[in-house]
Order: sequence, then C-alpha cells, then structure tokens
Amino acid sequence: MKIILIIQLVSMSSLLIGFTYVIFSNIADFKEDMKNNAIINATLVGDYCAVPLVFDISEIANETLLKLQNIPSLEVGIVYNDKNKIFAEYYKNGIKIPISNAPKSGSWNKFENDYLSISKPIKYKDNEFAGTIYLRLSTEELSMKINDYLAKMVILLFSLLVVNYFLASWLQKVLSEPILKLTKATKEISEKGNYKLRVHKQGKDEIGVLVDEYNKMLSQIYEREEALKHRTTELTETLRDLKQTQEKLVNSEKMAALGQLISGVAHEINTPLGAIRSSIGNIKNTLNVVFKEYPVFINQLPIDLKPQFLGLMEDSFKNKHMLSSKEERVFKKQIAETLRKYNIENAYAFADTFVDMMVIEDVEKYIDLLQNKDADKIIEFAYKVTGLQRSTENIEFAAERASKVVFALKNSSRINNYEEQINADIIEGIESVLILYNNQIKQGIEVSKKYDEIPKILCYYDELSQVWTNILHNAIYAMDLSGKLNIKAYTEEDKWVVVSISDSGKGIPPEEIDKIFDPFFSTKPTGEGTGIGLDISKRIIEKHNGKIEVESKPGKTTFSVYLPIISNKKEATMISE
Repeated sequence: MKIILIIQLVSMSSLLIGFTYVIFSNIADFKEDMKNNAIINATLVGDYCAVPLVFDISEIANETLLKLQNIPSLEVGIVYNDKNKIFAEYYKNGIKIPISNAPKSGSWNKFENDYLSISKPIKYKDNEFAGTIYLRLSTEELSMKINDYLAKMVILLFSLLVVNYFLASWLQKVLSEPILKLTKATKEISEKGNYKLRVHKQGKDEIGVLVDEYNKMLSQIYEREEALKHRTTELTETLRDLKQTQEKLVNSEKMAALGQLISGVAHEINTPLGAIRSSIGNIKNTLNVVFKEYPVFINQLPIDLKPQFLGLMEDSFKNKHMLSSKEERVFKKQIAETLRKYNIENAYAFADTFVDMMVIEDVEKYIDLLQNKDADKIIEFAYKVTGLQRSTENIEFAAERASKVVFALKNSSRINNYEEQINADIIEGIESVLILYNNQIKQGIEVSKKYDEIPKILCYYDELSQVWTNILHNAIYAMDLSGKLNIKAYTEEDKWVVVSISDSGKGIPPEEIDKIFDPFFSTKPTGEGTGIGLDISKRIIEKHNGKIEVESKPGKTTFSVYLPIISNKKEATMISE
C-alpha cells in the first residue's frame, strides 16, 4: 500500500499542478479573446462615427450604435465628442443605465464586477482627435463558458485519478511480487537448507554465531568442490579429445596451428589446476586443525579477547584479496609502523599476516590481542581459519580462468561435419583464438582492439576460426613475440563486415606479396611452415563470397577480411548467383 500511496501522491501533485496551470492559462485566454473582440468592435464603431463627429451628425452615429444590438453581451455603447459631451448612445433593451465610471477620453480596458469596460479615442484624418467611444459588455456568457470548462476539467481530473489508482495498483503488484517471492525463497533456503557437512551448534554465544557462519561457508565449499570436479572432468576430457584429434589430423593446417599452440594452452590450463590442487590441500589441512584444535583454543582464549578475535576474522572474511605487490608493501610498512608505536614485538611479521588476511584498516583495535603473551598463536590460528576463504577464492578464480581456455579450445577445435552455415558473432571467434595465443602474446605483444557494433552474419563459423588462427599466428611469428597487434572490426557501406589485423613485424618483401596466397609458398624458413595457411584462408573467404586483402611495409602488415552482411540462406544464394 505504501507504493500505491506514494505513486498516488506524486501523480496527484503533478496532475493538480498541470491542471491548475492549464485552467488558469485557458481562463486568461478566454478573457483575452473577449477583450480583443471588444477592442475590435470599439475600433470599428469609432471609425464609422469619426465623420459624423466631425460634421456633428449625431443621427448617423446613433444608427451605427444601434447595430451593436447584434452583440448579445454588449449592454452600453456611448460616443463622446471632442468636448467630452455625449454625442450618441446605445443601451440594451432601450433601458438607460447610469455609467459612473465611464471615461471621457483616453484608451483603456478593465474587468470589474460582471462587466468589461472598453474606452478608445476616435481619430480623424491626420490623427486628429474627434471623440471617444466607450463600450460596456456583460461577462455573464464568459462566466458560463468558464464554469462549463471547469466542470469538464474536474471530470477529466477525476477520471485520470481513477485510471492512476488502477495503474498504481498494477505497478505495485509488478514491483513487489518478485521481491516477496525472493524473500520467501531466501527464507526457505536459510531454514531448510540441506548441507552435506555441518557442525553441530552447541549454544547461542559467540561460538554459536561463528558456527552458523562456518556452516554457510562449508556449504559454499561443497558447491564449489562439486563444480570443480565437473570442470576438472571437462578439462581432462577436452585435453584427451584434443590430443586424439591432433594425432588424427596431423596433416591439417588447422591442427598444425593448434599443435604450435599446445604448449601454451597446456600452460594456461596447468597453472590454474596447480592453484586448485594447492588450495584444496590448504582447505583440508585447515579443516583438520579447526575441528581438532578450535574448541580447545576458543575455551582457553580470555573472555575479553574473544570479541576482538571474532572481529578480526569477520574483517578478513568480508574483504577479497585484490592488492598488487606494490600495494601490499605499502600497507605492510604502514601497519608495521602503527604496531611499533604500541611496542608490539615482531611488528613486521604481524603486519605481513594482517595484509595476507586483508585486514588493512583500523588495526589499532586489535592491539590487546597483539599484546597478549600468546599473540603469535592467536594470530596464526585466525590466519588458518580465514585461509579457508582465501583458498575458495583462489579455486573460483582458477576454475573460471581454466573454463575460458576450455571454451576457446572447444570453439577452435570443433569440426562441423555437415558444413552448416549459422548466424554467428565473428568477434567471438577472434576472441577465442586470442585466448589460445595468450601465452605467446603476454611475452611482449601489446594488443589493441577496436570493435564497432556489427551484426551477426550467416557463415561457416568453424572455418572462419581457422582464418583468424592462420592470420594471427603469422602476425605473432612476424613480430617474434614482441610488438604491437591491432585488431579492428567494423561495417563498410552497410554491405561488408570488415576485420582488419595489423602487426608491427618486419613486413613482406614487395616481390613476394603477390605470392603469399599461392599454395605451398611460405616466407618462413624451411620446416617452420607448410605454405598452405593463407591459401586455405583465401578459399574460405571466397566460399563466403568475400575477399581478403593485404598491405605491407616494414613495421606494418595489415590483412583485411571482407565478409558480406547476410543473415539467411536465401540472401547467400542470391549473392552466390
């Protein structure tokens, strides 16, 4: 109901402000229209009465005023001569009405009571003053028009408020229902969660709170271990499939390129696997220590130090290790200096442990812990317990990194036996190849990427991956693992998707640039290249009804691949024909 009330108040305020402005604006317009019409009539009557005034023919002026009876709201019309004497006059229904505030000269208009009074001077020939015309009109018709308008606006406002109420009710349901469902689901998970490993809770003191948090952490460890097993199995199967495929397709250019990458790929996979194995070992060791020693340790810990000990671990749990080596050195120095002010022995060792635990702020609140005779043991125990979180973070990061390599391997090594065209994002294929070459690139190649927004196109995705592999491999070889690699993707004339790959290598000699797409021609030394990579790439691009171009000079070689923007097989057939 709060949401409905807020929406109603905001909407009602906006509507009232808007309606007030519109109503007053329109009423002002109504009055302005009436005033302008009266001024026009006064001007016309004055022009017709100018000559009779000059020649003192009041009968003609009276006849002119008599025509004012065609204006229903006009009640009085008086023409004064240049001596401010009544020259001619008209009264509605012939009943003379005393005019107390009728002007004798000058030009003005005024709304007062239920009337509009108009006064204008009458001029003749060379702006010569001949007299004054005075008109008084009833505003009864204007009042009726305004009242009718106000009634319609009130009805419209009420209708909008009714619509706004139902709209607010609908919005409240849309906004709050997902939140209520989320709250209900969260409560059920918290109350009925079935964890594989749990620590029995003995009380509701500080240890009980720690056990609760620990149980939650164990459930996360279990889930991550299960995911890790699944991902490790995928990695093992993928590596086995890759080796089998490499043996079967050893003469294939695509597998040859992957063969050159295999050491780098193995390094990219083995590194996170090593981190995972190390973290799992740390978790097992820490769990053994916690189960065996923690109850004894916490019972022996002085009561006044327990809040500081639990606070230290809580501060460590809520921070992720995201410091560079330089930042770590700075924090260690700052913390060590702070501890020395309190005459803490082994200040630098404690500072080193605090930074590893990511406790880098407000270390003064742990001075009592550090001044205890068993400070080394207390801090070491806190470091071991909090090490569980650091180990799980390492596992999560390493598994994610390995998954990216596996995904790139799958994209680059899969074979489409049926040669089916699919709508694909070619940038995704380029990024997969770059991941596979990451081990070579990180040794000294600076990669610059500029991808415009380009559409998906109908293509042989796996074959295009072979094109990117061939071109990027040649670029890395040409730079000898040191230089700049620029990759651009953009559209041209709404007809082509263009991929431009430039390297800062030594370049292709002018006498050889026309031969690089010939089969078995290679600029590499004998035994380092088959000479069919660019020939295969050109054939694949031509199969897509595209084109590949090359420009080269010392210090810059650019391959540009043009692919037609097509999204269905009918368009592809028309382009082929």
